Amino acid sequence: MKTKLSIAAGFLLGAVLLFLAFRNIDFRTLAGIYAKVNPVYILPFALTGVLELLVRAARWRLLLNPARPVRLWDAFRLETAGLALSNILPLRLGEIARGTFGAKLFDIPMLTVFATILVERALDVIVLFALFAAAAYFGGLTGGFLNYGGLMWVVFGGMLAALGTLVFAEEIVAHAWFSGFFVRFPRLRGLFERLAMGVHGFRSLKSGFLIFLFAALQWALDALNCYWMGLAFGLGGVIDMFKGMALVFTGAMAASMPGPPGYFGNYEFALTKVLTSWGAPRDVSFAYASYMHILAYLLITVLGVVFVYQMGHSLSKVWGQFASGGEAEK
Repeated sequence: MKTKLSIAAGFLLGAVLLFLAFRNIDFRTLAGIYAKVNPVYILPFALTGVLELLVRAARWRLLLNPARPVRLWDAFRLETAGLALSNILPLRLGEIARGTFGAKLFDIPMLTVFATILVERALDVIVLFALFAAAAYFGGLTGGFLNYGGLMWVVFGGMLAALGTLVFAEEIVAHAWFSGFFVRFPRLRGLFERLAMGVHGFRSLKSGFLIFLFAALQWALDALNCYWMGLAFGLGGVIDMFKGMALVFTGAMAASMPGPPGYFGNYEFALTKVLTSWGAPRDVSFAYASYMHILAYLLITVLGVVFVYQMGHSLSKVWGQFASGGEAEK
């Protein structure tokens, strides 16, 4: 019942936000705006999107390698498949499927694989916040999420502290202050140490640097795609790379809210609000957000679904196994 209510709430919120985004939009005007999109920028948008997926996979591979070396191609397939399944299935099942399939494919303990995915999400928050703060400072951006800067810095500090705790988990477990506690709770110690495997990549200076570099590059490529799409819609005077990063941050925050698969409604509503605050016409802002969202959705979903079937799975099998709480099969 809780699962059904969560799914229903997500669809309802997405529908409400999509309605608010569509409100007062003239469909003939919208069709006219779509017709004037410069197709020259679609190819670099797609290539940048694929490169972003490859960078994500390279980062995940570095996080997995201390447990067992994995091929970049396998990390790329699973990373893309996970994003595609989250675009199609509710409850972010793509992340669960990626962790479960990855544990079997790589022969790595499932908890360790999920620990690397958890670290990915923590890195996303840390690095995206830092890039957004830099873009706001150098790009002269104000308002919006920046009005909650104090709260955001608290979240940023908390995520850094949690990441640091896991990186130095072995030292913490062995320290005199904590050793007695972990002796009394050996299962908790085992759980803590397995989770810490997700951040062992940071124990090498080179690997840790590359993980942060790939995380930053991933978001920079997303910002570049916002810029490409701005040029396609004739918004080059409105959207530069700084504002592109602000749009990426806005989209990520919108996707963190409950919503339907693909976060249709959340994304359009949030980006339209931001673009209109920068002086872009509302109908052009909505057309930009919806067009870019659909292109990215199709690119990731089609490529990811191909990988799902290539690895011997199917959409119906994934939904049936995970929705019923069963284990996924390779």
